[in-house]
Amino acid sequence: MAPLPRVKCYFDVVCPNSWITIQALSSHNFLFERIDFEPVCDFKIGILHNAQIWNQRRKVHNSRLWKSKKEAPEQVETEETLAEMGILQKIDERGKQLIGCERVEPPADWRNTYKSAVSRGSVIPQLFLTSIRERYPDLYEPAIHHLGKRLWDQRLPVHYGCHMSTVSRELGIPFKNAEDIVARLSSPENRSVLNKNCREAVDFKLTEAPGLILTTDDGETIKVDKIDDLFDDNIMISKLSSFNQPIEQKMSANRL
Repeated sequence: MAPLPRVKCYFDVVCPNSWITIQALSSHNFLFERIDFEPVCDFKIGILHNAQIWNQRRKVHNSRLWKSKKEAPEQVETEETLAEMGILQKIDERGKQLIGCERVEPPADWRNTYKSAVSRGSVIPQLFLTSIRERYPDLYEPAIHHLGKRLWDQRLPVHYGCHMSTVSRELGIPFKNAEDIVARLSSPENRSVLNKNCREAVDFKLTEAPGLILTTDDGETIKVDKIDDLFDDNIMISKLSSFNQPIEQKMSANRL
């Protein structure tokens, strides 16, 4: 049987839910035609999402003013109406709730690890992965797992350039090249790629990492709400059938 369509995963390695999702996808990669991991910044997604909401609110406000000038009856947008327009009334304070995944054990003491990581407010790991993918594509996925294990299993810091220098050498990158990578972490090119990924994630209506997007053979994109949904035959059949995919050939006969 053919695997499921291509999967794009928007992740922030500093996010525990992203780490859980990365492990689940990697350990079941035979179920998918292809998996693309796209680094994003969790907080950057939140900022862009909030900005998008305010822009939508401003359009609604300007529309009201224009209608009132025409002496049209004022339309009162209810919470339900605004929700349908994609305008959220309240954005959470970025409090993280751990997702459930039957195939992966959550990181031990993840709250303290996450709190410590977030307090640094660093995007160094994401910029590092962006640089590694450009310069050492064969080491990109190993670098993702190396960073994840360093942070969530070993509880070692990943927030400064010196930490990325250590990770580079542990990945087998020569010292001179490792130092060059670290020196160029904040380059405009790296930041541009990271910002582009974050904007793409927001365009898919993501409010935080991780985000899972299926791409069908016809180029259609399907947002998957939870990692466990990818391993649920009924949910996948329902999602794929909405795009007239040949379900019988798309579902694996040996789902674990």
